[in-house]
Amino acid sequence: MFNTPGVTDTGTLDAVVSQAMERVAAVKTAEQSVGVAETVAVISRLRAGAEGREWTDPELVEYLFAASLAASNTLAMTPFGTQLLATANMLRGTVVEMDTGEGKTLVGAMVAAAHVLAGRRVHVLTVNDYLAKRDAAWMGPFFAQLGVSVAAVTASGERVAESENRQDAYRADVVYVSVNELGFDVLRDRTITAPGQAVLQPFDACIVDEIDSVLVDEAVVPLVLAGPAREELQSVDVDGLVRTLRPDIDYTVEADRRNVSLTDSGINRAQERWPGVELYSAEGTPLFSSINVALHAHVLLQRDIDYIVRDGRAQIISDSRGRVALTQRWPDGLQAAVETKEGLRQTEQGEVLDQLLIRDLIKSFATVTGMSGTAVAVAEYLRDNYALDAGRVPANKPSIRQDLPEQIYATRAQRDDAVLDAVTQAHATGRPVLLGTHDVATSEKFAARLAARNVQSQVLNARNDALEADIIAQAGRKNAVTVSTQMAGRGTDILLGGTGATGAQHSEVAALGGLLVIVVGRFPSPRLDAQLKGRAGRQGDPGAAVIFASMEDPAAEGQQALGLELGESVAADTDDAGLLARAGVSPLLDRAQRMAEEERFTLQSNSWKYNELIAYQRKVVLAERDKVLGEDAAATAPYLDSSAANSAAKMAELRNAVGEAGTVGVCRHVMLFELDAHWSDHLALLAEQRAAIHLRALGRQNPLDEFRRETINAFEGFLERVAESARATLEGLTVTAEGVDLQTSALIRPSSTWTYVATEDPFGSQSDQVVKWLLKKMGR
Repeated sequence: MFNTPGVTDTGTLDAVVSQAMERVAAVKTAEQSVGVAETVAVISRLRAGAEGREWTDPELVEYLFAASLAASNTLAMTPFGTQLLATANMLRGTVVEMDTGEGKTLVGAMVAAAHVLAGRRVHVLTVNDYLAKRDAAWMGPFFAQLGVSVAAVTASGERVAESENRQDAYRADVVYVSVNELGFDVLRDRTITAPGQAVLQPFDACIVDEIDSVLVDEAVVPLVLAGPAREELQSVDVDGLVRTLRPDIDYTVEADRRNVSLTDSGINRAQERWPGVELYSAEGTPLFSSINVALHAHVLLQRDIDYIVRDGRAQIISDSRGRVALTQRWPDGLQAAVETKEGLRQTEQGEVLDQLLIRDLIKSFATVTGMSGTAVAVAEYLRDNYALDAGRVPANKPSIRQDLPEQIYATRAQRDDAVLDAVTQAHATGRPVLLGTHDVATSEKFAARLAARNVQSQVLNARNDALEADIIAQAGRKNAVTVSTQMAGRGTDILLGGTGATGAQHSEVAALGGLLVIVVGRFPSPRLDAQLKGRAGRQGDPGAAVIFASMEDPAAEGQQALGLELGESVAADTDDAGLLARAGVSPLLDRAQRMAEEERFTLQSNSWKYNELIAYQRKVVLAERDKVLGEDAAATAPYLDSSAANSAAKMAELRNAVGEAGTVGVCRHVMLFELDAHWSDHLALLAEQRAAIHLRALGRQNPLDEFRRETINAFEGFLERVAESARATLEGLTVTAEGVDLQTSALIRPSSTWTYVATEDPFGSQSDQVVKWLLKKMGR
């Protein structure tokens, strides 16, 4: 395994951990007060001369010893040797893989406290607000004994600390915050008009929970700050036409269900609806794109699978987490198309003021590490994209989970019948069952069919994710049947006998075989399958996991689309129940799954390449913004240019009315306003260029090269244009004895802004679809 690029051996620090555990064992025999005194003494020594600490082996032994005592004293949790090993490796910069139930929360806290003792400021990034708030409160006593302050920042503004001030929360030594919320605060801080308004402190070290989900699956997801649009966007009503289009006659759907295309019949019907418009001409491209988007919304995005409708809104369901992504929206008009399809009020899109990729957010930190149950599988990706290595930390107790042979059926219906039989049989013995499904609709269908067999179940999906902690807490009870969507990032362990179970209750369930996990169909990524199966057999408990698949599942369809043909019909190789007896199918599906994930990584890489130059330009703009914010000379420089006589005269007028400080304040406000407005316009221009750039492929040009060239050209002279606009705006101000009325000068910033996550279009951009169709028509 260590020959795999990006994979490192965590066992090189075993000796360090052994020494620390020996010291802990010696102190454990003494009074508790001795342990507290030892902890205080060690922490005092480590705080001395902390600046720039590299954590030598002796220092690691000292810290692991003190952290173990502190956790035991305050949380009644004595860290396992494997937790100390994970902590030591993370302090050396390694991303660690730890199984479910192995104590990642405490590991994250121990790493965070160590960084603080080395004089650093730490952010612990979680996948949602619930975990940020829970973990900060849970680990609070541990941090307190080490003299480390801690706070949680959430979207609602709540925090676990005495002060109600969001700025104070970010001043804590350790801040627990969701990835998205931190990104949104970065974007909000980029709109401040005075230095004291910023809520964030400089970034230093971060620890990422579920690191592969954040750094890999969501790397190129844009976080967006928007405000009211300065111009109303015109739209064309295409929903009525799309509702009348006929499958296989007016449009066709590709086998992998990632694309839908109009046929000649569909094109003709559209042209009858809008006579005189050539859909494949430059002028007709916007209309053609709108039709394609609406067609995608109706045909490829399915209610209760890709989204749910709740509280009058279409809410996206996260593929990797199985829960509603409250802040997410689809891009390129797809959100509006889905809302029109469902008869919902359209969400205000407004104007993009700025955006931030999660990858760029993570790269803002000097030190990055983290933990996950499936990090090693993406070790090469982490090394190539973040210069991080990953290593597996063994379980505290050897796993005795049974991974049963995959059960592959000819049809989805036969697979589902077999799943119901397996759940019913296990339930009859009292054995707890976790049934993992892909979406809301499937989870609810299985719950209903189980109820028809007198098997009652608890359903955990995007409709009731607020109840997830309570549902998961009892999923290990005798007779429990839990039907769930994806379990990644749920943050709660399934204990045999249920949370709070007695030893006898735990033993009773263990004697039944422990938790049985049944996965209904392979997930898009093998990591998601592994995370679900990992819920069984935690901490050396018995358990079992099995996948029930069918040749109609997306994974099987994918292997055919990727050219991995299975050959002739499988019907001859199945038994009466439809179970496939042919050997070698599971490895074939393994390969298809890996190829599909590699294709997603390639798409991510391409998306990043389009954003790379924009990220550089943003740094230039932010550097100028910081200068204007922090330096009076930078705020007034554009108006003192030798060619700006009118500006100089206006500044003299301002000084007479509001004094020197007031004049600098007005100059700063105008410069920041124009800088932000020009940047927003620049982003809008680049979005338009990006949307149409794939048409260059028709002229045999490289779209990426063309986009980069146009992006460079568009930014040339940017700061000069900002200064010119600022001078013109200043010269147009009306100065009175009371000063300047910014309201009548149209310099008031949006009274409200909002943030959202621009979910990647799962089917490609509008222009991608147009180009695909045109190339198909041209026979290329």
